Parts: sequence; structure tokens; C-alpha cells
Amino acid sequence: MDGAKRPRETASFHKQQCLSFAQKLWEADTLAMFHHPVSATEVPEYYDVIAEPMDLSTIRQKIAEDKYSTDSEVEDDVALMLSNALDFNAKGSPWHDLAKKIKNAYPAMAQQSGLAFDDDQVFIPTKKEHDDESTLRKEERKGDEKLDEVLKTMEKEKEIPLDELRLMYARRKAEAEQHSGSGSDTSSPPEDEGEEEEESEEDDSDSGDEEDSSSNSDSEADEEDED
Repeated sequence: MDGAKRPRETASFHKQQCLSFAQKLWEADTLAMFHHPVSATEVPEYYDVIAEPMDLSTIRQKIAEDKYSTDSEVEDDVALMLSNALDFNAKGSPWHDLAKKIKNAYPAMAQQSGLAFDDDQVFIPTKKEHDDESTLRKEERKGDEKLDEVLKTMEKEKEIPLDELRLMYARRKAEAEQHSGSGSDTSSPPEDEGEEEEESEEDDSDSGDEEDSSSNSDSEADEEDED
């Protein structure tokens, strides 16, 4: 036995096992959505969304032509293929549901084919989440009934319980109202009121001057009569 270190089993490429794995995925694809590349003629917008397409025919061909160096590279392409489907297809559609089903089942299929994928490396990102706070605020202005419909839709799309969504929204709303209230200053009177008081004092002063002037005129008239 030589002193060379034997490579790890997970770092090698098992061609027949990988072909078996690809066959199981092919059979699990009941809609044939992964069998061949997506047609640019039938779905032209697909290639505007998906930067790196992948399908089972391509994977099988690469396995047959020894284009892979390790089993994990096959797994990477399978994960890419499923991730593309989850990103492109709307939640609740047959294609999205099937991609999600295969995503959950493919590690077991690999094991049945004699492959050993590291569970820590089995990661397929789901569809990107969006910030729905602005949408909720808009719908709140339209009415509570409409807001309730939006919350229920979010519950289905994000797989978050409705009660939890309500709590999250109520907390955000309370924080926004508290912040808005602390920003207003009610301690000092409006400038207009101060100006009105000054004008009132000036009017009173003018009125007093007029009364003094009137009194002086009356006194002068009485003196002339006496003369």
C-alpha cells in the first residue's frame, strides 16, 4: 500500500449512481417541466428572468460525457434547476408546487441512488421576498376589509400565520404613530395668536388716545363759553 492519501468518497464522481439519480428526477417530473430546456419561442420572457438555465437533459448529457468531477457538482446543477423554477413560476401554480415537491424529495432520491450529499450543502433558495409594508399602508387607507384580504394573501404567499402577520403590522403601526406624535411641538403658542394680542393692545392704546383727545376738546369748549 502506497503512502498516498485516499480521496474522500464524497469528493469523487460516481457516474452510474448520478445517472440513476437523474432518472429518478426525470420520473418525478410529472409535468415534464425539467425534461428539456425552456423554449425561448414559447416562453420568451423566461430568459429575461433566469440568467443561468438548467434542465435534466443537459444534466444527463454532462454526466454521460464526464463533464462533472464530483457528485456534488451534479447536485449543484439540480439545485440550480429547481431554484430557477421556484423563482420564475408563481406560488400556487402547478409548476411551482411540483418544483417545491421535488426540492423536498431529491435528497432521498440521491440516497436511494447510492449518493451521499452533505445535508449542510443541500440549499435551494426560494423566491425572493419583497417589502409589503407600503402595500399594507395603502390598503389600510382603502379600508379594513381590503387590508384583511391582503393579510390573508400574504399568509399564503409567505407561509406566515395570519395572527403573526396581524401582530407584526400592529406593532409597526404603533411605532409609526408614536414616532409621529413625538415629533410635534405643542408647548409654544402659534405666532399668529401673539400677533393678534399685540394688535389688540395697539387698538386699546389708540382708543385711549382718542378718548383723551375728546376730553381735552370738551374742556376747551367749556372755557370759551365762560369767557
